[in-house]
Amino acid sequence: MLLGASPVGFLARLVVYFFLTYAVWGYVAPFYTKLLGVLAQGLVSFTELFGPASLRGSTTIVVRGQGIFFTHKLFPGLRPPGIPGDWVQANMVLLLPLMLATPAPDFRTRARRLVLAVLVALALQVLGVVVSIKAVWANALGSFSLEHYGRFHRKAYEFLDAFFQSFDTQLFPVAIWGGIHFRELLGAFRREEPETTEKKSRAERRRGRKSQGEPRTRTSASER
Repeated sequence: MLLGASPVGFLARLVVYFFLTYAVWGYVAPFYTKLLGVLAQGLVSFTELFGPASLRGSTTIVVRGQGIFFTHKLFPGLRPPGIPGDWVQANMVLLLPLMLATPAPDFRTRARRLVLAVLVALALQVLGVVVSIKAVWANALGSFSLEHYGRFHRKAYEFLDAFFQSFDTQLFPVAIWGGIHFRELLGAFRREEPETTEKKSRAERRRGRKSQGEPRTRTSASER
């Protein structure tokens, strides 16, 4: 296993950290959802700077409990669609145990890797929220969607929204964990390389001994 850890030990730590994270995250989730709402508001407002002037600053995000709701200024009477915040951040319950259970050379390295993993996950979560909002505006507002979003943009947002919903919870945590520990994972596959090199060296020595023996044989034959 990574850095000399046994698979059984890694699995045991992973299970323990998973249940601890699951128990603690319920208290962290409300504050984390608010953070998602603030960051998503900043990103969606930034994307609207590049659209028509009439649509700049058109999206407002409001966090209520575990829900991330959003409104459009051209549709004040529209019931605000919502995104379940607990679903968006569910991948943290898998990512954190993976990072904590993986051995590291020292505490500083472990902390640095953990912070990097959380930041990458947070960025992907915010991007997923914004993509979901864009998908609603591009496909669910009738003539408005047809007027302000082309067919390509509507299909692109629809595809990206489906992609994030399908893989955010399971694929993203494992991909982040694997990317951060890529060198260690690659080293695990190369663990047998020294043995292979040693076998090649022995084979070369045997060939060398044979090649050294041949001239003596020819010489003795000629002498006869």
